[in-house]
Amino acid sequence: MNKLLAILGIMLMVVVISGCTSLPGTQANSSTGSSGINWNTDLNTALGQAQASNKMVFADFYADWCHYCTQMDSETYTDANVQQRIAQSYIAVKIDTDDHPDLSSQYNIYGLPTIIIFNSNGQEIKRIEGYQSPSQLLSQL
Repeated sequence: MNKLLAILGIMLMVVVISGCTSLPGTQANSSTGSSGINWNTDLNTALGQAQASNKMVFADFYADWCHYCTQMDSETYTDANVQQRIAQSYIAVKIDTDDHPDLSSQYNIYGLPTIIIFNSNGQEIKRIEGYQSPSQLLSQL
């Protein structure tokens, strides 16, 4: 019985560990995802692209377990007007706070979701905290 439990435990750990390699936010570059927004997953890459294109950076700090973060993914970021505004003026980056606690600490992220708008030099221009509907977000961009 103990051997069976040990084998099941090891199998469960293998499944969990292998599944973690494909979680959002673990890629080094970018992905479009279901929102239609071309999300970077590395802040330094986004800042470099912002400098090259003379755009600002739209940084979405989130966690997979955050209800309002997933609600913004499914409702706010799928809105065509939001997608257009972000594509027009920003380089978008999603930062998983669980994967990047150093950035969470550096930018004083105390609640999720938090959006920080940076200029192309990496200076914080604006901070938007909490859930934002499409109209609420658009009014602040």
